[in-house]
Amino acid sequence: MSNNPVILKSNKYGLSLQLDATIPFEDLVRAVCEKFASSADFFGEASMILETFGRELTSEEGLVIIQAIELNSKIKVILLHENNEYKDTRMLGQVDRFYTDEIFENAKIIRGSVMKTDTVTSDSSIIILGDVKSKATVRAKGNIIVLGNLEGYAYAGYPDNTGCYIVAGELNSKKIQIGTATGDVTIKEKWSLRVHKNDKEPVGITVWNKELLAEPISSGLLKRIKN
Repeated sequence: MSNNPVILKSNKYGLSLQLDATIPFEDLVRAVCEKFASSADFFGEASMILETFGRELTSEEGLVIIQAIELNSKIKVILLHENNEYKDTRMLGQVDRFYTDEIFENAKIIRGSVMKTDTVTSDSSIIILGDVKSKATVRAKGNIIVLGNLEGYAYAGYPDNTGCYIVAGELNSKKIQIGTATGDVTIKEKWSLRVHKNDKEPVGITVWNKELLAEPISSGLLKRIKN
């Protein structure tokens, strides 16, 4: 067994976790627990993006590592960066696969909320690690991911790409636009019956038959659009 199976490093957006690839996974989890329990006071309360390297993890193992961190510290892991993919940790265990997209590699990441009267734009996609407050504006040529509450104006696919999408942890905005599609956001009854509605589940919005269509992520709407 390695004398130091878990090594912590800081990065631009959060923490990098170097994991020993040679020890049993159970021993690795125990080492993660000990490492973060001993460092809990140093980190305090924080929301972070976690990057892992040195060992390939399955989806289930990634969830266990995140739980080990959160149970032994006051850290909230909001995105897991692994194998060059960003994965929304709130969706772990809820859907059949992680919701990922290669466009995340060039996305603009906002660490926090977009406040009232603020405007954020991007030539690719935008990931917001917080809320979009009412009267705030977010506009992207690609997709928009809001991990918190979307209350303000969100315009994905600027100016005319209706193949983009918007994802929000909570949707409380009527000011949504994707490409040239605007107007009310509709939930199709025949699709939404496939899942039990969960108010805390992230919602995906796409353009379907020239209308803005919203569904909980677990219904598979975005998977159908991407395929």
